[in-house]
Amino acid sequence: MTIWRNYFYIMSVQIPNNILHFEHLLSTNTKLKALKANVPEFTIVITDKQTAGKGQAGNYWESEANKNLTFSLLLKPIYIEIQDQFIISKAVALGIIHVFKDFSQDFSIKWPNDIYYRDKKIGGILIENTISRTTISDSIVGIGLNINQEYFTSDAPNPISLKNISGQDFELITILSKVVHAITAYVNDIKCGNSAKLNQLYLNNLYRRQGFHLYKDHHGEFMAQITGINEYGHLQLKTQTGEKRTYAFKEVTFIIH
Repeated sequence: MTIWRNYFYIMSVQIPNNILHFEHLLSTNTKLKALKANVPEFTIVITDKQTAGKGQAGNYWESEANKNLTFSLLLKPIYIEIQDQFIISKAVALGIIHVFKDFSQDFSIKWPNDIYYRDKKIGGILIENTISRTTISDSIVGIGLNINQEYFTSDAPNPISLKNISGQDFELITILSKVVHAITAYVNDIKCGNSAKLNQLYLNNLYRRQGFHLYKDHHGEFMAQITGINEYGHLQLKTQTGEKRTYAFKEVTFIIH
């Protein structure tokens, strides 16, 4: 392990970050969980090669060594009530989108927290919260972003990287710095009581925000449009017949051809 002392600048605010760098890890989330009691908020654990990276619901996250960003960020949002925890996911996804939209306006957030370029996935987020009474004592935010990888070998249906999109190689530390800057700024918005701003931005940046699209639930496929996200982070849809439906994570599938 190496320890990088770094200072990230958010507007005029200087925020110190401990960056703990490992050549290889099973999981950056697992490592940061083991360290969290002894490190400050905004500590980052990053690895060149993650061998057992997790996605949502236990899905495997493929990442070629030294080509992408696989890291975890420690937050201590004790000011966030349990029922409001999805606001953390919104802040993280918006931070990533904020940076990626410098490269293209075709990036969006696929509910609940995948990062998409058009119909392809470029990033994923896994947030693991610890509860203390009625609030969130800490959040381990695991992030995987496809940056310089050109070929994907897993059975994931639609991966893409920044290099696939642009044809260019990127400095990983530069992208990391920008993403953490932006996430921290949105987290500070929550702390300052600006959650309504994040809610609207998240909605505006949703994949399939406009028009009717194909979905599937336990009843079968149907056409619907996104009407909102409720306070619990559930997806709200309206079918072509005007029926309103609300889904928790994994209760509905986006059909992408």
